[in-house]
Amino acid sequence: MKALLLADRLGAGLSPFTERTAVALLPVAGKPLVFHAIEDLVQAGAKEAVVVVSAFAEEVERVLGDGSRWGMKLDFVLSPGDESSASLASRLGGRFPGEILAVRGDVLRSPLLPAFLARAAGREGESALFATAGGRPCGVSLVRDAASRPSALPAVPEREPSPAGVAIEIDGAVYEPVLSLADLHRANVDAVSRRFPGLLVPGREVAVGLVSGRRSRVPLRAVWQGPVFVGARCSVDAQAELLGPVVLSDDVVVDRRATLSNAVVLPHSYVGELVEVTNALVFSDLLVRVDTGAVTRVTDAFLLSDLRDAPVASAVGGALSRLAGLGLMVLSLPLWPLALAASLVARPSAPFRRVTLGGARRERNETGAMGRKPFTTFEGATAVPVLKHLPRLLAVVAGNLALVGVSPLPPEVEAALDEEWSTGRREAPAGLLGPAQLLPDPGAPQEERLLADVFLAGSLRSGRPVSILKPALRSFFSRAAWSARRGGDAEEGGES
Repeated sequence: MKALLLADRLGAGLSPFTERTAVALLPVAGKPLVFHAIEDLVQAGAKEAVVVVSAFAEEVERVLGDGSRWGMKLDFVLSPGDESSASLASRLGGRFPGEILAVRGDVLRSPLLPAFLARAAGREGESALFATAGGRPCGVSLVRDAASRPSALPAVPEREPSPAGVAIEIDGAVYEPVLSLADLHRANVDAVSRRFPGLLVPGREVAVGLVSGRRSRVPLRAVWQGPVFVGARCSVDAQAELLGPVVLSDDVVVDRRATLSNAVVLPHSYVGELVEVTNALVFSDLLVRVDTGAVTRVTDAFLLSDLRDAPVASAVGGALSRLAGLGLMVLSLPLWPLALAASLVARPSAPFRRVTLGGARRERNETGAMGRKPFTTFEGATAVPVLKHLPRLLAVVAGNLALVGVSPLPPEVEAALDEEWSTGRREAPAGLLGPAQLLPDPGAPQEERLLADVFLAGSLRSGRPVSILKPALRSFFSRAAWSARRGGDAEEGGES
């Protein structure tokens, strides 16, 4: 059977979220809405589908691919959005010479297609049938007669007309059209609370009331009350507090002492230290209170932010990096008198000088773009790299630098890096240790250091920071790290 999957809603009631992604890609219980519809089609035996897309069409096509992950074949048709059934029927007539199973993929239903088709099979004489859940049409139609298509295909939910045809009530089915941000919040909470019978929720139950996805880190002490759903590749600090219901979509970071209660966090979002999210939706830097409807854009990237714009938060924003820096600080105490003595020998009048560098934290500039937040530190006059940059340990403890990251540069040097290949380093945090900081050749050109930084950025993106930490620590104990350099450091700069 060839299906028609409608994913062309513009979703005015879901603004401002729909200014950033398509309605069909908004997540419910760790999956985009359209994934739930496709899984229902698979259970019904569908092998092919034509997907109607509109806003963010390229993103929808990229996320769905060719359908092979579900054992289906997907083709895509572009629509102006919220297209009428009559217009769709006219444009798609040639693709469906026979009957059409039409399904809206931008709403949420409990799986019902197998039951719907089984009951429709007993009504061979009907030219059009549609499914209802709780007496409401739920975006599913089976149209056998081409003449009936203009009025029988599922309409945009905002219009709420009943399609032409015979209604088939699916007992026990639950339907949520997701017309507003409050609906999106409720759909997520209801889905993880198992109120949509048969809905496939990814992850495994690691404790009572806690479902966690692949490669996620959720300390049990952070879960105070369930239900709590955590998607894939998430990180929750042990000092955070999750007071269910809480839904974290994929690639979410919750930092230390953050508190979430009756909260839904969309993908790639960072919730910062001491932030309290109650009765709310979070989408990167947007906070939506579902009880009042208030929408707030948070400009401080260390409260709420998009991890794709500020990957700093995921790599170094929590207490782990600062705790490691504190440990190194304790171990380095015998080196501080040595650093002072070496710097006094090199420059008695001013053994240390202030420098301003771009750090691990992020802030928005006057144009609204994300950039590194400058911080001030000190460096010794000695040419021995470890001793010269020993004060940077204080910056790690303070959270201004990551333990592992690209070489910190003065803001003016960072701003001047406009070569396309070098901009990849901007996606990684500035750190104390990294392949560029302790290159064996003291006179290595800046291009070589930047290449090392770009390599590090790619490694952190691919989830392999540990593979970078080991060689960085080895280089920390190498001869180059403890030998006086004559070539100077590429990242020097700042205030004297």
